[in-house]
Amino acid sequence: MSFLLNKRTLLAGLVAASTVAQAQPEEGFTVAPSVGYYNMDNNRKVDNTEAASLGLGYQFGNPWALEFVYLNADSEASSNGSDIDVDQFRLDALYHLAERGKLVPYLAAGVGTTDFSPGSNNTLLNAGGGLKYALNDIVDLRADFRLVNDIEDHEFDNITTLGLHFVFGNQPETTNEPVKAVEEPVKAIEEPVKAVFMDADKDGIEDAKDQCSNTPVGVSVDMQGCALDDDQDGVANHVDACPGSEAGAEVDATGCYVVLEKAQTIRLDVQFATNSTVVDQQYYANIEEVAAFLKKYPETTIAVEGHTDNTGAASYNLALSQKRAQAVADVLVNELNVDASRVTAVGYGEERPLFANDTAANREENRRVVTVVSSK
Repeated sequence: MSFLLNKRTLLAGLVAASTVAQAQPEEGFTVAPSVGYYNMDNNRKVDNTEAASLGLGYQFGNPWALEFVYLNADSEASSNGSDIDVDQFRLDALYHLAERGKLVPYLAAGVGTTDFSPGSNNTLLNAGGGLKYALNDIVDLRADFRLVNDIEDHEFDNITTLGLHFVFGNQPETTNEPVKAVEEPVKAIEEPVKAVFMDADKDGIEDAKDQCSNTPVGVSVDMQGCALDDDQDGVANHVDACPGSEAGAEVDATGCYVVLEKAQTIRLDVQFATNSTVVDQQYYANIEEVAAFLKKYPETTIAVEGHTDNTGAASYNLALSQKRAQAVADVLVNELNVDASRVTAVGYGEERPLFANDTAANREENRRVVTVVSSK
């Protein structure tokens, strides 16, 4: 990876960091002694070694700082062991990121020279970053990492250091000006007016909010002051003799299902195609009315009766009427969720005509499906 790419990455990091709330370090001159490790590019044929550095700079009253750094390291040539003295001079710019408690991360980049004596004196570019940990208002513990590019020999070194960072000058001045006491008039304490809680029926709901103001004493009520009705049948719990009634069922004043006194016959206008037992969708609305009636009266059963005219063989008509009655019963059970134990189907064929089968109109009246609803 080229150093150009590293510079672009660093610049992108600085731009992104500018959108975050930055740290505002104390403004002033800085001194940063440190020790660390100089890791040489393998192509140099120079041993890695310890290093010491001293940085002098200025921290502005914003995230930016400038720093001049001198670094020294004593190494040896890998080939013959001859001494090599490393002197590095850098001018760096530091950009501080958002504080995290006592921690302040920063990015850094700069230019300079490195003198490998005896040997070359080469121009360098560097980029990296570090972390400062505040020990007090003046002193930070500082860790730093730099990638150093020798732009003449095209070699990459890296330097890791740990040291202290001091900031001097431009500290905020303290004043000994006495604080003036502010005399405020003592406000009179107004005695609050106590509201009177009115609850005529003693159900715990204030009369002004009680929608059922005459509930019996001791009866559990809701937030509106009305007696509870868990099964929502319109009969309050304390007088409901049949709690848990099905939703939508017709109940009497005691909360129990209304029982039909006599069977009721309901005619279904269901017509079938010739020799067919399929119930057409157009007749479902009529069948749904029967299902609703059964839901209203849960203590009932229903018999679905099929009838035909006298056209054709009597045995055939009997079987056909049974199948058609069963088809309607299946719609009630399988599609409209009526309990199967409440539904029976029976075919009477041509046995129970309403009229004499002597005209087309009479025969049409005789081809019918009816339901008979009875109490269990």
